[in-house]
Amino acid sequence: MQALSQDVIALVREDVGQVKAELEAAVSEGRQGSAALGAGGVLGVLALLAAQESAVRSLERVWPAQRVAGVLAAAYGAGAVAFVLYGRARLREARAASQEALACSLDAVEQVANELSG
Repeated sequence: MQALSQDVIALVREDVGQVKAELEAAVSEGRQGSAALGAGGVLGVLALLAAQESAVRSLERVWPAQRVAGVLAAAYGAGAVAFVLYGRARLREARAASQEALACSLDAVEQVANELSG
């Protein structure tokens, strides 16, 4: 009976270790998604600050000021959308991984409970 108890404890520890590793991977995915969203915002602001004035002056030589503003807004918007879409995709992956890890942990607990009652 003692050996069976030790085997069950070892099985539980192994399952808990696997669940922990899966949860850590899910958290890492979430961090990467959040970082991508933040990077998109920061890069957008830096791009505006660094390039706005020189781009406006250069383009106003060939286009009216309203068209220049529209083109630059569209370019900045496209970059921002790309980062947002990337960040959302990473966060969705993290959410799916978290849900899978939770399901695995529930299955492991159920399995151990069945073995203990069995």
